[in-house]
Amino acid sequence: MTNEQELKRELQAIQENHYAVPEDVDAYPYAQWMLDAIGSTDAELRDHLIYSTLAKWITNGVFREKELRGLLLQALSEDYLFYGIGEVGTNSVFKRAFSVLIPPLVLTVHKIKPFLSQEQLYSVAEQILEYVYLEKDVRGYIEGKGWAHATAHVADALYALARSMHEREFAIELLRAVHYLIAKHDYVYIDGEDKRLANVIFAVYEKYILSTEEWKNWLCTFVSPKASRPQDSVLLQNVETFIRTLYFRAEKESAYELKQHILETLWELEGR
Repeated sequence: MTNEQELKRELQAIQENHYAVPEDVDAYPYAQWMLDAIGSTDAELRDHLIYSTLAKWITNGVFREKELRGLLLQALSEDYLFYGIGEVGTNSVFKRAFSVLIPPLVLTVHKIKPFLSQEQLYSVAEQILEYVYLEKDVRGYIEGKGWAHATAHVADALYALARSMHEREFAIELLRAVHYLIAKHDYVYIDGEDKRLANVIFAVYEKYILSTEEWKNWLCTFVSPKASRPQDSVLLQNVETFIRTLYFRAEKESAYELKQHILETLWELEGR
């Protein structure tokens, strides 16, 4: 039996027992075993067992604060979040895309009972934003291997940061990061990435720390010259889908002033 097969069998038993930590198990070293296999190409192991178990254990108080910091640092390290960074079409994306899901879990705990310093929060934000601009493999579902979904996963991390940090300058950085993620010329998002990124935008919006002019200026960055190349058509499709998602989300959130600015942006996009 391989190491991954053994881990899979044990995690299936844990899942069947409602994610209770086995009596003979020290949770933190066991989490290291899970993290060692978080980049597996086995979708059931990676997604349904490792991530689900870590999510339950992290958010349900299994780990001490010191251990949560350790998991956070490990997930953000070169061997995890930046493992094989820049590669496209390889299996390294699974390790990166699932490592970036660990910070939002830890930040969920921090949101309820703060234990990270401001300096530590900024360090987490800095590394996640660096990952945004370095990740080149944005595939969603990969046949035979399951979800990579790096854009959606990093959107969850940005959302958690938006809820944890309250500085205006950082809010602007988040808007820039979302724009960068949407403005892809080489991949059409088809797996709900727009909805996950819209969560980030409205987490920023509900803080009311940016002016109307700043929101209008940000929306204007999505309006560019008419597409003349095939890759421009990909960009336009991603942008228009996202702006429509923002519009309906603004309607749902009763964000009427923002909705009007979004509508004006949509008119400009569709009028070209």
